[in-house]
Amino acid sequence: RKFSAEHRISVERVVSGRGLANVYEFLAQKFPERVQPEVHEEFLNAGDQQGRVIGVNSGTEGSLAQQAAQIMFAAYGSETGNAALKFIPIGGMFVTGGLAPKNIGMIQGEDSPFMKAYLDKGRMSGLIESVPIFAVMNEDVGLRGARVCAEREYNAM
Repeated sequence: RKFSAEHRISVERVVSGRGLANVYEFLAQKFPERVQPEVHEEFLNAGDQQGRVIGVNSGTEGSLAQQAAQIMFAAYGSETGNAALKFIPIGGMFVTGGLAPKNIGMIQGEDSPFMKAYLDKGRMSGLIESVPIFAVMNEDVGLRGARVCAEREYNAM
């Protein structure tokens, strides 16, 4: 039932740490013969750290963990490219959060799953190629921004 959606799925179900776990779980159900028992056991016992388990094990060539990471980062790149086309951020598109610094190998390089999907925009590819993209390596940039806003509000009182 979890993977039975017929019409749509929200991007957050795929593009997040939990999303990486969802993609792996789907692949494990679809291709049980490819499951690595030790990785799957660790995955099942990881609680809310299941995405981390898949990320750590994604370097194993041909594994479900690697395939899950490739799918998730392709979806991430595609969604980032869609956002860049919507907003046309001529100063650059900044990818933030925990996924980028922890998985920079899946993001950087023209042949990475992320960049292939980011740039794959058909007739709009020329426009997307003109938007520079940056991976922010600091994971708590959102908290830092919230702190600055809170300080401003406090000082305005």
